[in-house]
Parts: sequence; C-alpha cells; structure tokens
Amino acid sequence: MSQSHQGKIPANALLGDVLPSPASTYIDSASHLFVSLSELVKENISYHPEIGQHLNTLSDTDKVNLDSLLNGQTVDEHFVSTLVCLIEAAIKPQHQHVRICLSDTDSYSYSALIGGNIENTEINPAMGLRGVARFASNEYQHSFELECKVIAALRDKGVDVEIVVPFVRSLSDAALIIDHLAIQRLPRGLNGLKVLYCCDAPAAVLMADRLLQYFDGLVVNTSNLTQLTLGVDQQNESLNSLFNPEHDAVLMLISQAVKSANNANKPCVVYCQNLAQYPKVKANLAELDQIQVLAAI
Repeated sequence: MSQSHQGKIPANALLGDVLPSPASTYIDSASHLFVSLSELVKENISYHPEIGQHLNTLSDTDKVNLDSLLNGQTVDEHFVSTLVCLIEAAIKPQHQHVRICLSDTDSYSYSALIGGNIENTEINPAMGLRGVARFASNEYQHSFELECKVIAALRDKGVDVEIVVPFVRSLSDAALIIDHLAIQRLPRGLNGLKVLYCCDAPAAVLMADRLLQYFDGLVVNTSNLTQLTLGVDQQNESLNSLFNPEHDAVLMLISQAVKSANNANKPCVVYCQNLAQYPKVKANLAELDQIQVLAAI
C-alpha cells in the first residue's frame, strides 16, 4: 500500500509492510515487514494445519479438495514450503526487520478451513484457546511445530527472522513459550534470534514492564486490544458501532505499551488496520517516541 492510500501517517513513525497486504501494493519507504501466519494460512493454505493428523476423519469432498491443494506433497511439506516461498517473495531489500507472528486465529476461524471439524466448539472463541495456550495444548502442538519449521527454514536460508508471540496473558505464558521455542530449535538469543510478544489484551500492556524481561520488544495489535478492552465482539455486526479504537481507554493502553517498550529500550510496533480512518489514533501515535507503525488499509 502506498502512503497516498493511507492518508497522513505520523511523521515520527517507521512505516512497515504487512503480509498478506489488504492492498495490492506496499509502502515505498517501509523499513520492516510484519507477517501474519494466521492470514497466510486462511488465504493461501486453506486447510487446517492439523489436518495431516486427522485424515481419516475427512469427508470425501474434503479429501478431494485437499489432494488438489497438496499436488503430491504431504501436508507438512506443502504447509512449510508454501509459507516459506510466500514470505521469501515478500521480503524487500529495504526491510531491516522481518517479523513473523505465530497464529492468533481463534477456533471459529479455524473451523471454516478444510478439515475444520477438528476444532472443538467454543462458546466465546475470541477469548478462547489462542496464542500460547493453544501452542502448548496437546491437540494443537503439531500446528505450532509446523509454524516453527517455517521460521527455522527461513533462518536456515539466511533470513534474520524475528518471532512475534500472540496472546501472551501472563508471566507464566512468557516463560512457557520461550521454553517451547527452544525445544523447536528456536532458542531466544541464539544467532541473534529475537522474540517479541503481542499486546492483544489489556493484561499484556499492564504487565509490559515485567513481560519485556522475557522478550525483545512488543507489538500492539490494536484490533484485538480494542475488542478485549471494550468487550465488543468484532464478529457481531450489531455491535459494529461500539468497536472504536479511538476510545480513550484504548488510546491510554497504546500509550502505556509504547512507553514501557521505550523504558526498556526495546522496539514497539503498533499495528492498526484502517489507520487512516482513525485521526485520534494517528494524533496519539504522533505524540509518542520511537514507534514503528503498521497501517493496513
């Protein structure tokens, strides 16, 4: 996406690209790339990452659809190679940082994929088994391993990938994910590997000073933070008018997250979809120091 598409972005921000991009082009001056594995899986994989463990449960239609996607590869081979190729192709010479966010998809979205019947039904998936809780569960550990293989493959190719961990809710989550990454041969600090975490819920902001002892920076996911701060389900169209990233509580949390990262001398990335539509968010970001902005249309 070009800057002209976004409207005026705070001059103090280091702009970044998002993959997959909601627009067909990228920011000319982008200094970093943020990769959402969740969105890549939904747009380019189309099947549930755990499907290879449950092939006997698929319907005949799902089996046909899956075979046409795999084109002779195993599920694991196709998943890893497809994502590695997509991410490699999106990296530009000006990208000083390439950050890959592990999947933050909820069970509702996963259930829409081929083989989505694997998912357990949750009453409130937005607040359900996501992020670290999902990665550490026995049911979905293989998905986590596949995502780690994508990152490891890119790093083996010489791409200095940084990892972003979504839905870190507590200090025990922080310690748990660092251990799990090390088991997948992605120990924080080895060969310069950096691990950041996402502020998806208010707890992740309020605990930032302590959480940053485990991580090398943070990412503010404005969409998730707004949903969980205001208690507004984004999937509920009747509540659309209540979903407001410009709410004072959300702006206060964004400011606190940035200041905590600055105090720790670690990077803070603010990801705000449709930023051009939120002048109060832009004004708030303009008052903050040392931020990197992802402003997806």
